[in-house]
Amino acid sequence: MTALDAELPAAPDYADAFVAWRVWRVVASREGYRLASVVKSTLWPPGAPLAAECLRSPLGTFFRRRRAKAHAAPDAGCECGIYAGRLAAIGEYLTEPPAAAVTRVLGQVSLWGTVIECERGFRASQAYPARLYVPVEPALAAEHRWDSLLGALEVYGVPVELLEARPSEAIRALRQTHV
Repeated sequence: MTALDAELPAAPDYADAFVAWRVWRVVASREGYRLASVVKSTLWPPGAPLAAECLRSPLGTFFRRRRAKAHAAPDAGCECGIYAGRLAAIGEYLTEPPAAAVTRVLGQVSLWGTVIECERGFRASQAYPARLYVPVEPALAAEHRWDSLLGALEVYGVPVELLEARPSEAIRALRQTHV
């Protein structure tokens, strides 16, 4: 390694954003409807990428009698990062009841920075929604509240589409158009 090599910034994992699939909760906030993580309480800000942080509990490391070193997320030795996966792998997150949420939506998400492939998909250091699908029972699709929800999610500046399918059938409906 030369002195010149030490000054060069690290190359990104990918030259362009990597696109995968994920599910979000839609929650009502003071600012309107917002996307939120299904597992954590993280809100996805409109107009800005979500940056991953390690949310490992310091209490857990206390009981293991060792101090966790701070690290950038995602880290290969941790479970941190922004998760996304293949379309076939996200269905279980749609079938769970939308606790503390208006509904659940799915869509494509752009991942960049450090992207680590894991057992069921990917973990990334930065992410932003690329396209959103709102699954709605076909008989309820014409209800006004769904139009309001679709309009409110446009704050993310990405295409938002009503998907006339029950949440449990959303993956199958999308597979027909997204191989």
